Amino acid sequence: MNEKTTTETIAPIVSADVFEIEAKLCVPYKLTEGVLVATQAVLVKLTDADGIVGWGEANPAGTVDGETPAGVMRVLKETLLPIVLRAAEPMPGTIDALVDSLLPSHLCAKGAVSMALLDILGKRLNVSAATLLGGAIRRSLPVLWPLSNGTAEDDIPIIEERAAQGFSSFMLKMGTSPIASEIKRVAALEARYGESIKLIADANQGWSLDQAREFLAGIASSKLAFIEEPLADDVTKGMAELSGASQFPLSADESIIEHTDAAHLAVAGAAKVFSIKSSKNGGPLRAQRIAATAEAFGIQCYMNSMIEFGITQAASLQHAVTVRNLIDVGHAFMSTMRLVEDPTDFSSFVRNGMVHLPERPGLGVAIDEDHVRRLTTSSFVLGASSNDVRANDAKR
Repeated sequence: MNEKTTTETIAPIVSADVFEIEAKLCVPYKLTEGVLVATQAVLVKLTDADGIVGWGEANPAGTVDGETPAGVMRVLKETLLPIVLRAAEPMPGTIDALVDSLLPSHLCAKGAVSMALLDILGKRLNVSAATLLGGAIRRSLPVLWPLSNGTAEDDIPIIEERAAQGFSSFMLKMGTSPIASEIKRVAALEARYGESIKLIADANQGWSLDQAREFLAGIASSKLAFIEEPLADDVTKGMAELSGASQFPLSADESIIEHTDAAHLAVAGAAKVFSIKSSKNGGPLRAQRIAATAEAFGIQCYMNSMIEFGITQAASLQHAVTVRNLIDVGHAFMSTMRLVEDPTDFSSFVRNGMVHLPERPGLGVAIDEDHVRRLTTSSFVLGASSNDVRANDAKR
């Protein structure tokens, strides 16, 4: 009985299509490391022996995790996807454990595979990925809108526009302007908007310890929800010191790659908020372990993004709706709305400043493969031939 159930639950993966894609941002985004005008991702399409298709996405960011699209493509082709194609029963958790035992790091590539397998498993069972992750405890979440490095005068028109659309949380990117200017920026926005919006400050590791101290002292009367990853060096020790001396919650973002990083930061008392990025952290199953570590230490979670296309956004949402210890602010599910084009329908899930869980199995997002191919800069296929893949697609 158990053997029959397992066979019906999952089927071997017979083909893998991998696409490196690129799209421009609607508005350039000024960050600590420079101005971002376009984003790249690697999409993975897996097809099982019954013709069921699952999609995953990798969002490498060299300044954060040291990964590149070319590196993700290489490790998928040479190592990860051959493992998946050889597996008789490629359950997501089993494959995650196997690839972790055989290959360290490369979490973006692993996460894309994990997303695609969760997508297939959910579709086979006709349940959402959230159900596979333990079950949704909410159906929607407020969405945040990010603001580039700049001044309050730069921010106000964007806040006005997005507030009219229902957004009530805004992230202030910092790290390049003088600290006095950043303090003035926060004060000006809070004087104008009071408690009608929530503000987050994110320095993207742009400050020294002394600069972070200066900023925290200057906003002592502020109501900022939290300050994300302020320090460039000696992050754990410095953030622990800042957390012990300040009333403001600090969030760890770039310093959390694996769940062991989360445990180290938690033990040190370095953060009261963990920023979770599904792709950077290796897919929803690994991100789930980070959220569980946070909960064990009384730390809240913020669902963040990396200028992602809709597949990663969908995977993050499926995880987010299961997390009990989410912080009460808007979360980063606006990424596809910032792109000139996205080959998914994720943006349709965001309405009136809220993101809504779709009523579909798997990741719940629809992908236009023709659109994917138009955005593709390089690709490869493993397993079945292209003709076989197209025949399988017809069965969806």
